[in-house]
Amino acid sequence: MEHAPQSSEGKRPYHSRARQRQAEETRRRILAATRELFASRGYAGTTLEAIAEQALVSPKTIAAVFGSKHAILAEVVHPDAFGPHVQHLLDELRATPEPELRVALVAQITRQAYEPLVLELELLRTAHAVAPELAELVREIETRRRQNQGRLVAYLDEHHMLRQGLPVEEATDVLWTLTSYDLYRMLVVEQSWEPVRYETWLAQLLTQQLLQPAAG
Repeated sequence: MEHAPQSSEGKRPYHSRARQRQAEETRRRILAATRELFASRGYAGTTLEAIAEQALVSPKTIAAVFGSKHAILAEVVHPDAFGPHVQHLLDELRATPEPELRVALVAQITRQAYEPLVLELELLRTAHAVAPELAELVREIETRRRQNQGRLVAYLDEHHMLRQGLPVEEATDVLWTLTSYDLYRMLVVEQSWEPVRYETWLAQLLTQQLLQPAAG
């Protein structure tokens, strides 16, 4: 009795999932190797060949996955790289109507976004002196960050929560400046503030600068 040949259709989902897991693992190894080499050698001293050797892949694989060292650093500091806890806080922020709680969540998100990425953000801050192509990446990140801050300010303004007499554009400037990595760096990295102290201080300052005073 002849057996019908097994359809390749039944194998595709399994093989597709296996390839996806393999690709994700390769991507993870490349990012981990890059972080380690950036920490020990700096941006300029890290080559794609060194990353490939550390990640146990070929330079061609890195080129196929990311394209360049610049692109790998961009991936590391991109908001999508933030951990699941930060993403959960972002979802909570979008769903919260209370202005004081929104501002407190902004301070918490700012702290928890910067805290695990100090090494990468320090590299980004200094590397564009030796790698001018990174200056454009810095501008892109800051433009995107300011746009996100502008959405919160627009919400506060639309719901009459913004401090009286404070123009929307100026409020966006204030929020963008106070939540910058430069300010986090000065207080936490250079002056050794505890991150929780920074978060509390930032929440109080944002409340004072942006919101209508509480009645009474």
